[in-house]
Amino acid sequence: MIKTRYIKYILIVLALLNIAACGIKMKVHDPAQIKGIFWQPDLDTTPPKGNWHLLGVNTFVPQWSIVDSKSWISEIDHTERWNKSISLSQLRKKLWAKNIILGTAGEYNEPKARQNVIALGAQAEKLIHQHLDVQGYYFPVEADPSWQQVHLLGKVLEKLPIPFWVSIYSGEANPSHYSLWVKSWLPEKDKVFFQDGVGTGVRTPQQALNIYNDLEKDLGKNRTAIVLEAFRPDHKGGFRSAYPWEIIQQLKAYEGKTVYIFDGPHYLNRTSVLIISLWYKVYYANSHPNKA
Repeated sequence: MIKTRYIKYILIVLALLNIAACGIKMKVHDPAQIKGIFWQPDLDTTPPKGNWHLLGVNTFVPQWSIVDSKSWISEIDHTERWNKSISLSQLRKKLWAKNIILGTAGEYNEPKARQNVIALGAQAEKLIHQHLDVQGYYFPVEADPSWQQVHLLGKVLEKLPIPFWVSIYSGEANPSHYSLWVKSWLPEKDKVFFQDGVGTGVRTPQQALNIYNDLEKDLGKNRTAIVLEAFRPDHKGGFRSAYPWEIIQQLKAYEGKTVYIFDGPHYLNRTSVLIISLWYKVYYANSHPNKA
């Protein structure tokens, strides 16, 4: 006998496919380009597992490689490893991790990370001199307009000899002059991941798109990507995985944009990926496929 939850998933898929078929009749869409998956390394999700390549993902972003002086990546020299670690060569065997943007040293606590931003910058410079086989680097100290010392982050990034990605967000639904604030401290060589704030309940996907459009206009498409938060607040005060239809609403809003999903190993399981992938194939049947 089929379990109740599987019947529910089948009904969800049928409903989504019906909605998608109706959408195709109305107009041809330019799909969101789901390029990457974030991962906050921890013992529960090491090694990371998933089927995110079905969404077009080919880039994996471990948010940090070193925390508490211990490494999550086995190739990093002169550093004690966590009880579980993974090698970059192992990761690259996954279809969703052909490219790796590696987070440098970070902290699990944001206030502590900001307090130690200069020291973390020094660790980042040491790490990039190891010449690891990665396609880019991410500096894991997040910035928002409430951080009065954000100029320190800009100075750290400016001293690093290669371009870095960094995350930005805002606790306001519609922050004023947000892109100007970013430009006031971000070096011209560096790039931003804009966290959409939908998962934390700060704003709607459309509001996130409006902010992102301004960032894209002022910084350029090659320096920006939008981070789709694949989680939602739960009744216990924490977070749950977003339902497939919730993620679909975000993807529809971000059509034509470069999207990274946060975070795959914790919030985007295989079943959700299959449902979203089926919807994607039908809804965008008349559009260019999402390239891997």
